[in-house]
Amino acid sequence: MAAQTYDERLDAAEVAEWRRIGRVRRYADGDRLMREGEPATEALLLAAGRVKVVSTAEDGREVVLAYRRPGEVFGEIAALDRGSHSATVIAIGDVSAWSLTTDQFLLFLGRRPRVAISLLMVMTRRLRQADAQRLNYRARSVLERMAERLLTLSEQCGEEVGDGRRRVAIRVTMPELGASVAAGRESAVKAFARLREMGAVSVDAARRFVIEDAELLARLAAGRAGES
Repeated sequence: MAAQTYDERLDAAEVAEWRRIGRVRRYADGDRLMREGEPATEALLLAAGRVKVVSTAEDGREVVLAYRRPGEVFGEIAALDRGSHSATVIAIGDVSAWSLTTDQFLLFLGRRPRVAISLLMVMTRRLRQADAQRLNYRARSVLERMAERLLTLSEQCGEEVGDGRRRVAIRVTMPELGASVAAGRESAVKAFARLREMGAVSVDAARRFVIEDAELLARLAAGRAGES
């Protein structure tokens, strides 16, 4: 018998069941779908649009942790233990999502063990990535961290624009980019300017980041700037 495979995205039958028992919720740009510190009342399956997941740093700044796209589930951890949300989820443009109450979500997982295991694997991976990021940030330069972050944005929110170039489809501000790599505004601006000078990135007319040379960014992120 072939080994079971697990994917963090729900398949068609799982999405259909979620939609059948849940209800659709619609949000405008900037709306908070979930708020850090508030008790969980639901888990959401993103149907359309994109959202950003942010947390408040010790100095009060909002730090963008991740961007989520359609097909992804969020709010699941707090829903599982009926605890409080560890981050805030904010709509980027118009967003719709299918909501399950915490009770509905737990019943859904009971009927869909594949989803339960998939979500467990996703949560484990995210925790490992967060731990690795904390360790790496202590030893890496702002430029290296920014190069890595831009590559991640390209993977999560990128779209092809020709000649191997990818544009980040959402507008990320410089303060958001700097906060996401634990850098002050001046350090972030200097690092990004250096990346532009090197031809690794550019900014289009709508102020969105464009990845001009992903291979160069990858070398910079790994601390191998001198390789050709």
